[in-house]
Amino acid sequence: MEKENKNGKNKKHDGFFRYVYSKPANAKTLLSLARESNRELDSILDGVDLDTLSPLSGLFSEVQERGESDLAFRAKSAGGGDLFVGILLEHKSYTDKQILDQLGRYAFNIMVNKNDTDFRWFPTKAIVIYNGTRGWDPLADFRRKNRAKFQGKDLPFEFALVNLSELNDERCLSDVNVEAAVGALVMKYAFDRRGLSEMASAIGCRLELLGNFGKDCFWEKINLYLGEFIGEEDLEELQMAFKSIGQRMGFVSAGDARRAAERSGRRAGMKKGMEKGLEKGMEKGMEKGMEMGMEKGMEMGMEKGRAQVIEFLRSQGVSPEIIAKACELK
Repeated sequence: MEKENKNGKNKKHDGFFRYVYSKPANAKTLLSLARESNRELDSILDGVDLDTLSPLSGLFSEVQERGESDLAFRAKSAGGGDLFVGILLEHKSYTDKQILDQLGRYAFNIMVNKNDTDFRWFPTKAIVIYNGTRGWDPLADFRRKNRAKFQGKDLPFEFALVNLSELNDERCLSDVNVEAAVGALVMKYAFDRRGLSEMASAIGCRLELLGNFGKDCFWEKINLYLGEFIGEEDLEELQMAFKSIGQRMGFVSAGDARRAAERSGRRAGMKKGMEKGLEKGMEKGMEKGMEMGMEKGMEMGMEKGRAQVIEFLRSQGVSPEIIAKACELK
């Protein structure tokens, strides 16, 4: 079930996206992979030299894993002239009706070319990278409100939606830029546990190329940013698949067997602990209930006895003042 971003629950996806694609080389790889199957993206990037991508600094894009918007770059035109264009990369893992307004604000606030005295903005190409669980057409409402006759040309930017579900798995797994390509695959399957589990062994093989430090660092980012979406148990299985040599070679190694036994032991221990805790909790609850019941019963009995004493004293003609003093006695 896709989680709507009403209280910031999807922000972790954005952090992973920024971590990977804040590097110009990784952004170039993502765009190159996506344009192979995305005609709109290929069209708006046709005049851009992606080898010249450089981050636009400032409030919106100066940090890797935090920021108000996702990522902003500038790049030279493919013709080799002095013309720079701006590229906004915005990540979404949910459908957002405000996306065009959001991109418009970013286009005006971010794409400022302070070095140009004539035209102080970069021609902007806004690209939304989407990995939600349902289909989405950000321009649907735009067209329904009689804006279609302008063919979108009254937007302050060119626009393309990249749905990560359209990326070719084999093409990603064969790309030389492991970090960028694997990052795209992990985000593509972030809501698909079975799909990611099936890809785990192949992804693990690719991550080996990053070396031990790079592989472990990348895995930690997956765990940090996407763990709550994948699920703890599935994440653990994935980690074993990523790191298991035996699984990649087609046999169960001693390490695999040991890790499987450890997982089984942990789960059995947790189950036993929960059962024992429930049993103890019920015993404690019964004990507490009986104790409270006895106290309440005694209290009610004393109250009833006191009422009977008062009634007897009244029947004997004892004055109210004396009765009141008698009631004060313990």
